[in-house]
Formats: sequence, structure tokens, C-alpha cells
Amino acid sequence: MTLYPVNLDIRGQLCLVVGGGLVAKRKVEGLLACGPRIVVISPELCEGLTVYWQKRQIEWKQREYRTKDLEGVKLVFAATDDNSTQQRIAKEAHQGEIPVNVITDPESCSFQVPAMFRQGELLITIATSGASPALAARIRKELEARYGREYGQLLILMAAIRKQIISASDDPAHHKLLFEKLLDSDTLKAIETADWERLQTTLAAILPPDTEVGRLIHAIQIQENASMGTLSC
Repeated sequence: MTLYPVNLDIRGQLCLVVGGGLVAKRKVEGLLACGPRIVVISPELCEGLTVYWQKRQIEWKQREYRTKDLEGVKLVFAATDDNSTQQRIAKEAHQGEIPVNVITDPESCSFQVPAMFRQGELLITIATSGASPALAARIRKELEARYGREYGQLLILMAAIRKQIISASDDPAHHKLLFEKLLDSDTLKAIETADWERLQTTLAAILPPDTEVGRLIHAIQIQENASMGTLSC
């Protein structure tokens, strides 16, 4: 089975998770970072899902699945331990042309969730077309060790630079060369070691003279402090 990779913007969209166990919890956790409206349908919730419900991060319908539950749904996850319910959800989702993931039956899925990890806005996914989730998980761990949080901070910097540079001039070829110089420099190492003086020197040598280098570095420092729980309001 050859799958087409795509990243969906589901902010504010209705996503349905049918099931209240640990697998359903994992599906919910994958959705939470993306900002959708999450509805969980299950007679009972595991402890983790109960916490999300109490924090109002998810909605909970304490009952069994009904066909009308698919109305307006963007994505649906069938995560119950009842095979007949799983197949019913899959059938009705396919009929309604709603993307569905059936945890017990890859062949009934219209989409699969890859192994993945995030470093800020950096999202890396690994898929094996369902052939070996264990291999996907192993590769994910290897990549997660390789790409640390400094890559998320680098993206913050690159986005801020792009905003300044592109607003100042319209020269795609020059922009490409500039960003390649940044990536070939010691910018990433300076971020990784929090050597802000070194970073400032590097950026000043590469970026146009009128670039507000101090503001760029401040954006990274704010994110660094927040991630360490030291940012004060």
C-alpha cells in the first residue's frame, strides 16, 4: 500500500475519537497540539482522558457511538475494543467521505497516523505503510535524539529573519543564498549552547546591516525561557 503524505490544518475543526482507553488517549494527545475541537465518545474514560475532560480540553459524550455523531466531523478515529463497532464506524465514515483511522484494522483506514515528534514548528514523521510500526518507532527515537530542541529554536529565528528580509526586498535568489549561508554557519551550534554573543556576531556578519539582530535573538530567548519554565509574566 502506497500512501500519499499530507499535513492537515485542523485548527478549530471537529475531530471525533470513539473509545475511552489508552489508545484513544494517544490519539487525543496527537490531536491536542493541532488545536481542533475534540469530541470523545465512550461510556467510560481512562484516567488520562478524564484529566483532559476536566481541563475542558476535550468534550465527552458518555454513551455508545451513533451514526449521527459523524455530522460535521473532519477526522474520525475508531479506537474501541468492539470489532463490530469499529467496522460500523469505518463503513459509515467511508460512506460520508470522512477520513477514518481504525486502530484494529489498517485495511479499513483511509489514513494512517505516522510515528512522529515535534521540536517547535519542526515536525518529523516516519511511516512504513503499516508494515512495521515497531520500525517506525525505532527510527523516530533515533531522529529525536539527532534533532534536539535547538532545531525548533532555529525555526523561530529563520521565520523571524524571513519576515524582516522579505518585507525589505523582493529577491528570491538572494534570499535563498542568505538562508543557505545561515545554515552553513555556526548559527545552530550557538543556539544549542545558548551562546548569544556568538550568535549575534554570526548573524551580524551574514544579515543586511539594517537587520534588528537583537530582536531576533530575543525571540529565541523568550522561547528558551518558556521551555525551561522560567519565563515570568
